[in-house]
Amino acid sequence: MADKIDRRSLLGASGAGAVLAAAGIFGVKNIASASTSSPENPVYFTWSEDPLAISLVKFADELGFWSNAGIRPKFVGDINAGQLPALVGSGDVTFASFMFNRAMAAVAHGVDLKVIAAQTYTTKDEPHMTYFTRSDSTITASNLKDLEGKIVGLASLGGCAEFILKDLLTKNGVNVKKVKLLTQGETLLRQSLEYGSIELAVIHPPYNGVLRADTALKAAFSDYDNSQEDGGSAPISGNGEFIRRYPAQTREFVGIIAKTANWVNANPAKALEITARVNKLPRQYVTKHYYVNNLILDEKQLQFWWELYDRIGILTPELAKLKPSDVATNEYNPLAPSAKLIASQKDNQKVLTSTDT
Repeated sequence: MADKIDRRSLLGASGAGAVLAAAGIFGVKNIASASTSSPENPVYFTWSEDPLAISLVKFADELGFWSNAGIRPKFVGDINAGQLPALVGSGDVTFASFMFNRAMAAVAHGVDLKVIAAQTYTTKDEPHMTYFTRSDSTITASNLKDLEGKIVGLASLGGCAEFILKDLLTKNGVNVKKVKLLTQGETLLRQSLEYGSIELAVIHPPYNGVLRADTALKAAFSDYDNSQEDGGSAPISGNGEFIRRYPAQTREFVGIIAKTANWVNANPAKALEITARVNKLPRQYVTKHYYVNNLILDEKQLQFWWELYDRIGILTPELAKLKPSDVATNEYNPLAPSAKLIASQKDNQKVLTSTDT
């Protein structure tokens, strides 16, 4: 099953590639033409993002961190997460954020990409995903059997929204085949939930704050209830050709977004103000992600996905042959102690700056 989903995602990227071609942005060589760069003559990278969304790349843009850099972003608009691994592999998108399971599946299929930086981190107060029900629903994390025969709404298949949920259901003795999944944009799931079209909605920041403010709905549980800190990793992947051709610029890119992540964690109120302005949402409704300190990748968070796939019965022989270090590296993170993945985030408690390394 997972193999089919991943192959559809890889093949489905052709439509998004056509959009990039129409925009005049297609392939590594159209973005970067020299192996050296400077603030006056930067190398550009492509980054996919909804204009109303906020990422570390856009936070860095808002904070002016790219202005004196030898590498800078070109935003190419929103592309479905399922299509991004293939587009990163082809170089049509240089860097992108998507769940690690998509990256490991892409590498298993021969896609030329590398995971080069950690990113989101689940905490109890700032989870990666929140699961909402109507206020009168009886569904909680302790009686998930009630979801059998019901419909769950989520933004896409093949990533965290699908597989973290299936992991939680499997652990609680739910027959996953009896739970129907409906894909729909997260901004539409609130209405579907209120109207009774779905029984449960899977929502990410910043929109989970909007649903929390709706008295007709309630937050039933979060991904923290399933996997604590381990399941929220949506790291940064990069095109292999670009990384090999521009290692110094890749390192500068990771350094800037790591600096940005540490700033967001240290300045939550200011970060939420920026998020609200970019998202065009009232400040009181907005939530945000928490980020891994220094964006240093660890073995434990990545190994989690092999274990999850095994639990829910979709670990293929191709995936089983891989290990985290085949997919990810800290080589391009100037704040990491070495290229090697650290054991866990317990080894990454201090927030660093470039002067600490």
